[in-house]
Amino acid sequence: MNLFDTISSIGLASGNSIANRYIKITNRVSLLISVFVLVAAGGAVLYFGFTPTVLLTLSFVFVPLFSLALNHFGFTDISRFFLSISICLAALVLSLFDKTHFVIIEETQFYEFRVFMLGASILPFILFSLSETKLWVLSLLTNLLLLLLYDSIHNFFSLGYFQLGLKNPEYPFQNFVFASSFAILAGCTYFLKRSFEKYEVKSHLLIDELSAKQKQLEFSNQEIERQRKTLAEENSVLNKELIEKNSQLVQTNEALIQHNHDLQQFSYTVSHNLRGPVASLLGLLSLTNQSILDEETNELFHHIKKSASSLDTIIKDLGSIIDIRNSVFQVKQHVTFQDEVNHIINLLQNEIKEHEVTIISDFTAVTDIYSMKPMVNSILYNLISNSIKYRSRDRNAVIKVSSVKEGSSVKISVTDNGLGLDIDKFKEKLFGLYKRFHSHVDGKGLGLFLVKLQTESLGGKVHIESVLGSGTTIDIFIPNITNPDHQIIMDKEWGRLFYDALEDTTIVVWKRALTVAEFLEFYQQCVDFANSQLCANWIVEIKRGTKVEENNIEFQQARLKFANELKRTSLKRLGYVISEANEPPDFEEYKKHMIAFYQGKISFFRTIQDAQIWIASELKKEKEVRVQS
Repeated sequence: MNLFDTISSIGLASGNSIANRYIKITNRVSLLISVFVLVAAGGAVLYFGFTPTVLLTLSFVFVPLFSLALNHFGFTDISRFFLSISICLAALVLSLFDKTHFVIIEETQFYEFRVFMLGASILPFILFSLSETKLWVLSLLTNLLLLLLYDSIHNFFSLGYFQLGLKNPEYPFQNFVFASSFAILAGCTYFLKRSFEKYEVKSHLLIDELSAKQKQLEFSNQEIERQRKTLAEENSVLNKELIEKNSQLVQTNEALIQHNHDLQQFSYTVSHNLRGPVASLLGLLSLTNQSILDEETNELFHHIKKSASSLDTIIKDLGSIIDIRNSVFQVKQHVTFQDEVNHIINLLQNEIKEHEVTIISDFTAVTDIYSMKPMVNSILYNLISNSIKYRSRDRNAVIKVSSVKEGSSVKISVTDNGLGLDIDKFKEKLFGLYKRFHSHVDGKGLGLFLVKLQTESLGGKVHIESVLGSGTTIDIFIPNITNPDHQIIMDKEWGRLFYDALEDTTIVVWKRALTVAEFLEFYQQCVDFANSQLCANWIVEIKRGTKVEENNIEFQQARLKFANELKRTSLKRLGYVISEANEPPDFEEYKKHMIAFYQGKISFFRTIQDAQIWIASELKKEKEVRVQS
């Protein structure tokens, strides 16, 4: 293989890849033709013996190799041209020589050598590029001319077909057959070569394009790597700055928390600790006998009593505001708008009847929401009562209450045809504390302030539209919470307490064995929640190893306190969840004791899901009874 490569590389030039490719092809074709001539001569020896023609054929083995020598000395074009016509020349010489050494001439001797000449028609297309038009056309025409002059040359040397005594009258037609075959072979090879070079050009263009893109990609990768390093450096700097800023924010946040705590303590002190002395002062004033006071002192006493009453009202209002701000962490419940409006109508029925107020509600778009029920009720109450209070004396009061879905929030609109107000004039004071806009109507100016405060505590906002003398529309946007069935009250690694607003159920899960301190903290949290949140349904899940020592006095007291607190509240159902594997030996006796203690309100289950299904079923029955009644 190394020798073949060495012979193929004879005469290669540096730089021109296409020229080198055709030099290599010429070298290889020369070698192959010599081999094929040697093989053909060998076959002739076996068949005919060492005849003069066979010996001449053997000498022609070296003729194609002459092209190697030409390539070696740089005559590459002459080399290719010589190789292109060498087969036709050799076949013609052998044909003439053959006919001079045979006594009996066979007709086939006028055909067999022309077959080799016919095969030579493809050599110009192998050895030349189509762009070398002169060379391949000259080679092709030379071969064709030798083929066409085959009989004329034989006749010139008195070796013609008819001159040698052969008499086939159709022989001249064979010249046409060979010429046609030559044209067909040459034409087909030409179009094959053309297609090959066409796709070769496309391949080179594609390779050049891919190479350019690869270089561009490499450049882009280098640029990306550079930018990555720059970003990494900048990120490192930013991380350092972020750590510093975060440290500053932590310190600031701690200071704000402490400041907020101090403000809450101060507010609590003002609203609660002052209530006792003011109440005592009002009590003492009520015990004073005004009849023994002179007129001047009596008037002074009246002003003192009025100021004390005003102070007491302010303190109560401040207490309400603080309670609202502190209640933002309460759980969200299922609120049905129509039920709340019905409840408010019942509370205000005297005013509604007295002033002939018409209240129209439309909650077909959104019937309910999961939010803080007392706050939603307070918001609706303040808006409806304000609409009644600031009604127009010129027409019957009509109040419309409706709800629609707005993104992730619910918009509650309260529209009236009352006195209205000048929005542009009072826009900076609309929701201020103790701000009033109609002096001829009794009021403290607290309603709109509370509405805004409660709405924002729920994460919502308030929008007001009003026309003086025509009426007012107030829109309340309240976010509807997601996952109302899993509102976490407390979640620690030893226990979880959460509220399911969909079924109005509080769920307690003991995760592992609790220390006495953990048990007391857990139960206290449950008790506090039970006292602040009226919940009719409870589920308690006990897992393996979650009980503390039964003989522990603190544990017994806490458990009894929790049981009594649940019993004292509005408890209707208690689902006790414990798997069969976790049942204590005396579980049946324990169940009887619990059923008696909770007066039949308790049921036992294997999973929380079973307990939830039971509660849902009981709630459905309860609803059906209410509907029937």
